[in-house]
Amino acid sequence: MKSSIRVAIAGVGNTASAFVQGLKYCEIEENPIGLAFKRIGPYEPRDIKVVAAFDVDSRKVGKDLGEAIFTPPNNAPKVVDVGKLGVIVRAGPLLDGVAEELRGSFIPVVEGSIEDVVRELESTNAHILINYLPTGAQRASEAYAEAALRSGAAFINAMPAVIATSKVWQSRFEEAKLPLAGDDVQNQLGATVLHKTIIRLLALRGVKIEGTYQLNVGGTPDFLNLMYRKGQKERTKTEAVKRMAEGMEFDAYISPVAYINFLGSRKIAHMFIEARGFANMPIRIRVDLEVYDPFNNAGVMIDIVRAVKLAMDRGIGGPLISLSAWAFKNPPVHAPPDVAYQWLVDFIEGRRER
Repeated sequence: MKSSIRVAIAGVGNTASAFVQGLKYCEIEENPIGLAFKRIGPYEPRDIKVVAAFDVDSRKVGKDLGEAIFTPPNNAPKVVDVGKLGVIVRAGPLLDGVAEELRGSFIPVVEGSIEDVVRELESTNAHILINYLPTGAQRASEAYAEAALRSGAAFINAMPAVIATSKVWQSRFEEAKLPLAGDDVQNQLGATVLHKTIIRLLALRGVKIEGTYQLNVGGTPDFLNLMYRKGQKERTKTEAVKRMAEGMEFDAYISPVAYINFLGSRKIAHMFIEARGFANMPIRIRVDLEVYDPFNNAGVMIDIVRAVKLAMDRGIGGPLISLSAWAFKNPPVHAPPDVAYQWLVDFIEGRRER
């Protein structure tokens, strides 16, 4: 008989808000819109239960998670009423989890420890810990990965910190027989996956790519954070796009360029590609994409969580190659979206080990 999937969340920001709301939405909607997989192994979305949450914002710590996800500076839209969830947000380790420029006036911080996180994960019997910390929080992300290992939980690195692509962390999770997925979630229809798909199509059709750029603006707190810490995000997104045309050299620049408060949780991306087709004739492609970024992330995470639990059930430890290639911008092994999707289907159906 299947059990519920017990999930803990590190970082109670907009993406966590959309994830928690998304679980409630899947409870009340018989056919929820926007999931790639209705069932993964024996698991449906309603089998996921959040049992623990951590943050360093003093306005959220100590509150019920159902209240904390709507506490400023969060600004993800409220799409369902989640009510009281019976999960109190605990303080986690600060380290580099908040940019120095944002501490105090924008985010009043309170600190916990790795030991506090381990105790909470153990006492709630969490199967999986999701890392939703801001971009640039490498040391804090590593602290949560360590806590997951100590408590016997799988780890999902939803942010650009180098965890699932690190040989050291891969080995440690493999030795512990705990699944590891990451790095940096690729949204349902985000700018990265759309850009990757177009670049892949051009390469397959024999088009010579000369250069491309992608500029993003948004109004979430994470965009404000990116104004101080965007280097890691730029590298992750640019590498993900360029890998779709292996063997072809071209200039690429991809960056979040501005925090615009009135956009709220919307993100607007502008993509431009300059290329040459047969007989050296010019091709130019311009694409604009507007999405509600947190919810663009949440549906993918509901699939990720179920696939990670399936790996746990099978006793698989270490990096999940198929899942990570499909669901993350910077996975241990890159693959075009269609190839990665087939890998994941093969994994779910037991035809591929990881």
